[in-house]
Amino acid sequence: MPEEFTRKHLHSKTTMFILLAVLLSLFALFAYWYKTRLIDKETLRVANHAKVISASLWNYDKLTPLDYLKLSMDANGYQKITVRDEYDRVFLRLEGKPVSPLEQLFTTTKLIHRHRLQSDITFNEKVIGTINVIWPCRAIYIYLYILFCIILLLNGIALYLKLLDAKLLLESRVQQRTAELESEIQERKRAQEELKFQAQRLSLHVRHTPLAVVEWSPDFKVIEWNKAAEKIFEFSRAEMLGESPFGTILPDSGDKEIEQIWQNLIEQSGGTRSVNSNRTKSGKIKTCDWYNTPLSDTEGNIIGVASLVLDITDQVEAENKNKLLQEQLVQAQKMEAVGNIAGGIAHDFNNLLQSISGYTQLLLLEFQQKGEDSTKLKGIERASRRAADLIQQLLTFSRKIESNLAPLNLNKEIVQIRRMLDRTIPKMINIDMKLDPDLNHIKGDPVQIEQIMLNLAINASHAMPEGGTLSITTTNVTLDPIFCAAHLGAKEGQNVLLQVFDTGIGMDSETIKRIFDPFFTTKETGKGTGLGLSSVYGIVQGHGGFIECTSTKRKGTCFRIYFPAIPQQQQIAVTDRDELPITGGTETVLLVDDESTIREIGTEMLVNYGYTVFPASSGEEGLEVYKKRGDSIDIIIMDLNMPGMGGFKCIQQLKHLDPNCLVLVASGYTPTESIQQATELGAEGFLFKPFQMADFLKKIRQTLDQKNEP
Repeated sequence: MPEEFTRKHLHSKTTMFILLAVLLSLFALFAYWYKTRLIDKETLRVANHAKVISASLWNYDKLTPLDYLKLSMDANGYQKITVRDEYDRVFLRLEGKPVSPLEQLFTTTKLIHRHRLQSDITFNEKVIGTINVIWPCRAIYIYLYILFCIILLLNGIALYLKLLDAKLLLESRVQQRTAELESEIQERKRAQEELKFQAQRLSLHVRHTPLAVVEWSPDFKVIEWNKAAEKIFEFSRAEMLGESPFGTILPDSGDKEIEQIWQNLIEQSGGTRSVNSNRTKSGKIKTCDWYNTPLSDTEGNIIGVASLVLDITDQVEAENKNKLLQEQLVQAQKMEAVGNIAGGIAHDFNNLLQSISGYTQLLLLEFQQKGEDSTKLKGIERASRRAADLIQQLLTFSRKIESNLAPLNLNKEIVQIRRMLDRTIPKMINIDMKLDPDLNHIKGDPVQIEQIMLNLAINASHAMPEGGTLSITTTNVTLDPIFCAAHLGAKEGQNVLLQVFDTGIGMDSETIKRIFDPFFTTKETGKGTGLGLSSVYGIVQGHGGFIECTSTKRKGTCFRIYFPAIPQQQQIAVTDRDELPITGGTETVLLVDDESTIREIGTEMLVNYGYTVFPASSGEEGLEVYKKRGDSIDIIIMDLNMPGMGGFKCIQQLKHLDPNCLVLVASGYTPTESIQQATELGAEGFLFKPFQMADFLKKIRQTLDQKNEP
């Protein structure tokens, strides 16, 4: 209840109580005054009665005053009149009419009080008797009337106040309800404005959201098509409203699958998510992620379907590219793992091969001098070389050794290799070469380029057992950033592309994924090591290039190798490699190696060609020999991986004793960082075990001659 109404209501009650108190006070004063006045008036009337009957009492005439007194009794309502003479004898006695039950009740309850009024009767100023009157004071009737009027007045006032309160309450409630209605109206207006704003905002959101929003009617027709849908599918809103997806955004295939998805939505099977191939207006196929939700009314009836569409074409392509890069990374990790294994065994294995090859070469030399048959020894020598090549392939494809890169004309190398291929591969295979005459130079190792070509050509010939065509092409290409991002290892800019294509049996996709894996081969047991293509992969990586393979069953295989080209201004003429004759000498050689067989073989080789040799089994022993005979020692041949101080520390101390001493490093496995360290310490050159006697003698002679040149 409002506070204003409460205040008014309390004020009305207070006014009512005050008025009641005033009226009751006035009534009490009036009652007292009126009763006193009535008694006084009746007393005077009784005195008048005494005067009237005084003569009759004097004459003792009872009949004369009787009628008068009866009239007076009836007129004034006396209950009893008694007239006595002077001797107190009853002269007259009159009884009034019986009182009514109500008056009897009022009398009993003292509401009507009976007064005894007495007056002396005199005659000639002498008291001759008395008149006694029992008079009931009937002022109660006046009081009741007045009280009734007061009650009526108070009831009227109370009713008025109640009506006034009701009016005030009604007005207050009307005002309150009016305020509530105004508040509700304002709230409804705000709600309507908010709904309108939300609808506008939702409409704007639907139209401008990057997600395509498409709404479908129950008969699979478009009823909403926002701007994102226009951008993705290239159809305008006007073109798609009322259209079915069949023949517009759905390709010809997959209709049954879409119909099944739609049937599930219409049957209230819940929302669905599907990745679909969709067709744009221009005919381009895109991959889209669809989120579909059935729309129902209050009774649960399907009234349509809402779809959110996300174009994930770029994402899918990126994932495919990422998958390809991951596969390439795994391949590189495989190469690294095998390379680590190869590096661990290369030194010891090459030392063993050096012993076998060295003794074989010494025996071959003896047999040649005696003119005896050395066919079996040559077989051992070939096997040793093959084993050495196997280790070299392992180290090359795993990039544990650096290629000897120099400016190279790839066309010239391919022409030289062609002569070898003509004698190597079957005659029913036709070799077709298309070489770009303006081909840029690359930085390459001729021996390793030869190894690439031989491996690819031999594999191609095995894929064409009944004959075919082996195509070799070269051309200049420019690789852009997009191509390089999708092909791990490719270098942006000018490249030389070498393609080797055969028309053989081809390979399936699973085989292509593994062709560069070490020791993976599709050939029969004993007919392949599984390192040919792995070596090719490693060599290409060592040249900073990139290789890829494509193949189709029963159609052939194509290998594409991209070599970074040398800038035009850096290209120089490439000359043929000179072949140096095998010559000996009279110089003194310090041979330091922990393998006794290698010391024996090396000593015998050098002595046979005129050199003086001091062998040493460790770095410490080599230092002692040099301290004693350093003046006569012309060159030092040293292994790096030896017990004790090892080769690096020995070179350092030798250079400390004589900065001009010549040191050749001969090691079964010398990774790039070891070569760099040995070079920084002052080593003049390197021999890699197992080496041929001719290469061994040529390297020593070349190093000594370079020292003697001015």
